[in-house]
Amino acid sequence: QQMAFLNKGLRIALEDLRPEALIQPDGDDSAAPVQRADEFLYEQGLKDYVAYLNESKKSEPVHPEIIDFESEDKERRISVEIAMQWTGSYQEAVYTYANTINTHEGGTHEEGFRAALTTLVNRYARQTNQLKEKDENLTGEDVREGLTAIVSVKLGEPQ
Repeated sequence: QQMAFLNKGLRIALEDLRPEALIQPDGDDSAAPVQRADEFLYEQGLKDYVAYLNESKKSEPVHPEIIDFESEDKERRISVEIAMQWTGSYQEAVYTYANTINTHEGGTHEEGFRAALTTLVNRYARQTNQLKEKDENLTGEDVREGLTAIVSVKLGEPQ
């Protein structure tokens, strides 16, 4: 399922062909048993992933739209895709991937995302007078509270 989220538009179909894996369709005892099958297809990729995570955590979004963007540098053979949404939760949930592999130990892509997000939110808060000149900047922890985000980079020549 995760692979389908990380690859927008990729359809993954799984079928369990083991004889012992037969199941009754919809609990109907009179019907013939069938093979268990699952199919995953997410046309919006990371946006669908963020929505799925927020629904599974029962986290109420603070804003209706999931923010997403992507960029690619063909010359350097690198692309980045990000989707994020703030919720009423007190916890942050930032997941990062490099070439569809979970980078749970972080990396420069995660550090860069965290730093850029904090900088941009503070800049916006100052430009819109949410933060006054005398006010301290928001911390990264403050900015990310309640945030669900997925950062996926694809590298042509990973290190």
